[in-house]
Amino acid sequence: MSLQFDIVPLRKIPPFRVIGSKYSMLRNLLKVMKENKIEGSTFFDVFSGSGVVGRFFKKMYSIFSNDNLYFFFVLQKALITLNNYPSFKNLKLHLDLSLTPIMKIQKILQYLNNLNGTEGFIFSHYTPASKSIDGIERKYFTEENGKRIDSIRVKIEEWLENGFISEDEYFYLLASLLFAVQKVANISGTYGAFNKFWDQRARKPLTLKFIEVIPSKFIHKAFYEDAFQLIKRINCDIAYVDPPYNTRQYIANYHLLETIAKYDNPKIYGKTGIREYTEKEKSVFCSKKLVSNAFTNLLKELKTKWIILSYNSEGLLSKEKIIDTFEKVHRFTSIKVYEFPQRRFKSQANKERIKIKEYVFIAKVII
Repeated sequence: MSLQFDIVPLRKIPPFRVIGSKYSMLRNLLKVMKENKIEGSTFFDVFSGSGVVGRFFKKMYSIFSNDNLYFFFVLQKALITLNNYPSFKNLKLHLDLSLTPIMKIQKILQYLNNLNGTEGFIFSHYTPASKSIDGIERKYFTEENGKRIDSIRVKIEEWLENGFISEDEYFYLLASLLFAVQKVANISGTYGAFNKFWDQRARKPLTLKFIEVIPSKFIHKAFYEDAFQLIKRINCDIAYVDPPYNTRQYIANYHLLETIAKYDNPKIYGKTGIREYTEKEKSVFCSKKLVSNAFTNLLKELKTKWIILSYNSEGLLSKEKIIDTFEKVHRFTSIKVYEFPQRRFKSQANKERIKIKEYVFIAKVII
């Protein structure tokens, strides 16, 4: 199938605050694909994260989207796999039956926004209330917003358990909650730490927002799996690889979003209330000892015609090492690398601009 440049406009891709997001790189990826005349009908986003790449391309390809963290899987289900607005036909909230799906969703979000707060897990451990419960004052959320998160999260789970909403409807509402949480979290960058003083946005009331569904003629699938297991089952035309590039595990940086998404009352510890996590939730691409072999194995095992690899100049592997790995695998032709200038902010408090580069490697698989 010839490449059709029917991309989703950037204004319809809600950015999500996460390290390594490719939101600012989407146009560059498209430019590189056009230049290399990359063709196909299936696109495998191996490390999808918040799903911006899959959403950008969902009108051009059938997307296989994957990540090993559950909250990312939730976002992908809502932003990529949905091609039509969920109907919420089994949810009885005395809604006008003549309402359009969009109007119905807006009414449901309004209902959730108006719930009375609940003193649940988030309130108890991630607001100043944690001082009397855990002996540590955590200021991720105001007490009011902590209660709002708990009440909304409990209600969504209750609806699913009682059969009032489908899985698609469940993930849509959870994704709306995760986006809302991002807007009021009292953090500078990640959830590895909270701000000592309250950020102005953290004082605003948490509010669920409407998420636009992008229609597509393709069927899309989201996975919550280890990439090395999934690549054994996925055949695709284009594999997009955007692995973690530094030593900090995503599950440590975004533990609180994982907890809100799962709402599983995990054991937590330390000043930040980090949840216990397993080997499944860790990435070998964050290990200095394991990252080189991980790249080699991934390039050997991917069942694809084209590989597009994104990496950062601050990553554990150098540009030269990655090119060398491509060459040693002996299954690629036309290996190219592009460099795009990026800017990194140390934090919101210290906006010192540091020049870095985003690398995009292109390689065609020898058939």
